[in-house]
Amino acid sequence: MDFKELEDIEHKIEEREDFSGEKVRPLIIFFPKNEEEVVRIVKFARKVKIPIIPWGSGTNLTGAASCDKNCILIDMSKMNKILEINDVDWYVRVQPGIKLIDLFEELEKKGFMLPPDPASFFLCSVGGAVAESSGGMKGVRHGSFREWVLALRVVLPDGEVIKVGEPLRKNRAGYDLVHLFVGSEGTLGVITEIWLRIIPLPKRKMVMISALLKDFESVGEVIVGLRKNRILPELSEYVDADVVRALNKHLNANLKETEGGMLLISIEEDMVNDVLKVLEGKTIDVKVAEGEEAEKLYSLRAQAAIAVKAESGNVFYAEDIVVPVSKLPEAIRRLKEIGRKYNTKFYVISHIGDGNLHPNIIIEDKDTRERAFEEIARMAIELGGSVSGEHGIGVQKAKLMAEQIAKHNGIRVLDLMYQIKKLIDPDDIMNPNKYVELAYKFLNNSSN
Repeated sequence: MDFKELEDIEHKIEEREDFSGEKVRPLIIFFPKNEEEVVRIVKFARKVKIPIIPWGSGTNLTGAASCDKNCILIDMSKMNKILEINDVDWYVRVQPGIKLIDLFEELEKKGFMLPPDPASFFLCSVGGAVAESSGGMKGVRHGSFREWVLALRVVLPDGEVIKVGEPLRKNRAGYDLVHLFVGSEGTLGVITEIWLRIIPLPKRKMVMISALLKDFESVGEVIVGLRKNRILPELSEYVDADVVRALNKHLNANLKETEGGMLLISIEEDMVNDVLKVLEGKTIDVKVAEGEEAEKLYSLRAQAAIAVKAESGNVFYAEDIVVPVSKLPEAIRRLKEIGRKYNTKFYVISHIGDGNLHPNIIIEDKDTRERAFEEIARMAIELGGSVSGEHGIGVQKAKLMAEQIAKHNGIRVLDLMYQIKKLIDPDDIMNPNKYVELAYKFLNNSSN
């Protein structure tokens, strides 16, 4: 294909791979430096009817940015500026290519924070986090990116630029189009500017409680206990015994190993005794950390997936189910049953405080791995949960998403989603045949 009319835009030809190991083989990769260059790329793609795949940092886990031979990859890494930090209206305006960790550091200098902190925060881009509606370790108190995006500038599939939303905490003018694009996985347009709500850094002293549990089942009971006692941690994370061993082996974590795994709870200092009462009888050892020691534990939890990937040799699927917190004990019990059925162990990393479980499935045979993956997701559906809390759908979970929506919401809801995709992207050039579009096709093929 002749890209001569775009040759003044920085570009290269190369293959890539996302964090899940999905190969990405575009015809060409463009690196736009501004919105005008994004518009030119999108208009060209529409004219020649070639798909566009927006790319942040490649930390996706569901094939949401996959492409094989016939696509343009738009790498947003050159659009990486902080455009404004408003210390009165409490928002920050950024370009999508800025790394999340760089934004965190700049906000902290000004006395602010943006709470959503996906485990890939030291790698991922802000645009990717918004497109995926990423969650993170502080989601139990602060929610996912969906709760923090105020407004967006988006290049639509026809090259038109729109701004949706306002940098206001309250805005009831029209349909909520902002949250149509948040979590849309690049299927509706290319995000070029983002307004995010920020809050002041907390003044009360926070500490990290690390609890070594007696067994896997105890973690569900602890979280239910916290909820019943009206305790809301800022962070409530769990890694099982196999993940702890992987951290020690690959990252020299020097953590104590027990068969119950480790629960991390970040809480205000004056709430420590309340948490310790809930933990009574369910732990082998409990420590209260602060300062550098607490930061180290937080960092190790953030890098847990890297340790598991190193342990697995890339033969793994990272699950991302959510169940109601009240159903956590049952979900954990059934997860162990599925592990026994497939004669395997799951490396469980979890935002346990909001019911978001990440069992990492390490089975050599791909077909068997997929069966276990789907069985875990269907268990979540049966318990009134979701097949994805933060990793997204991409191609990996489209069939499961269709099953969830059909069971919980009805097929008309998925039909409406598909019609929105077709309305905004009639030529089907924006990250096609993934997410809603692919889920719709699965559902309709199964009913024919």
